[in-house]
Amino acid sequence: MNKFIKTSLVITAVIALIAVVAEAFIIMLFPQYTFKGHLFVPLYFLLFYVVTSFFVHRPMNAGEFTRFLIGFKAVKMFVSMLFITTLAFFMRQHVVAIVFNFIVYYLLLLVPECMYSIYAKKHIKKSKR
Repeated sequence: MNKFIKTSLVITAVIALIAVVAEAFIIMLFPQYTFKGHLFVPLYFLLFYVVTSFFVHRPMNAGEFTRFLIGFKAVKMFVSMLFITTLAFFMRQHVVAIVFNFIVYYLLLLVPECMYSIYAKKHIKKSKR
């Protein structure tokens, strides 16, 4: 199976698991923050990480990986702000719920993102000087 497809399936499984945990967390503790469009947030993260995984599979040395990771974080922050702004504009009555859901998913997805970064950094080819 293609490496991109495997990675996409893993990303989908991780985000689905986190979506179940996040939805249970939000429904049990903060039921006022549930709304009809709440699944746009996990869908955004799924699409973002799948598109990003398309670019990460080429072989990289440690320096290239570090530059990629810094660029990834910058693009993620910019695109996330654009997404939140757009979604809040179209769903004005649910702005607080959108931001709250987004923060929950963002924080929960930092764990697998950091785990992958550590794993990838350990398995990177040593650059020749």
